[in-house]
Amino acid sequence: MSLRRITPILIGIVALVAGLFGSAAGTPSSGVTAETARGPLVDRELDVNMNFDPATKLKISTKGDLEVAVQRVVAAPGASFGWHTHPGLTTVTIASGTLTLYHAEHCTHGIDYSAGQSFSNVSHEVHLAKNNGTTDLVLYAWYLVPAKTPPLALRIDQPLPAAGCPQ
Repeated sequence: MSLRRITPILIGIVALVAGLFGSAAGTPSSGVTAETARGPLVDRELDVNMNFDPATKLKISTKGDLEVAVQRVVAAPGASFGWHTHPGLTTVTIASGTLTLYHAEHCTHGIDYSAGQSFSNVSHEVHLAKNNGTTDLVLYAWYLVPAKTPPLALRIDQPLPAAGCPQ
């Protein structure tokens, strides 16, 4: 066979193996369910610069096609969200229960967030969330991500950052 015929076959095999390895290397969630609403931001790009008072300001500037997604997430006691990232800005508000958040850089040190507290993640932050409590954890997540066809996954599996990290 000629190199022209073999090259597409080799590329296909490499892509298949990479896809299988990537899935196997990821850490999926368990005990977590989500109800999702999402859609493209269709009215305008955002260019917001607000001063609520001298100590509280908000600045958001967007360009291009974006999608907004909102999720209501329920995690049973002992549930793990698995190690993952998001494709854009994420903010989370805890409605009930306590979420323990671990970041890849210091994977054995968890930060607890309880009802009424919020936190954020940006796309490059590899993290894992767990419900270490004895009651259901309920949270609401808001995502601002690039609009794509098909839509981007809101949760992207990542491998275990290091030995000894929670799963």
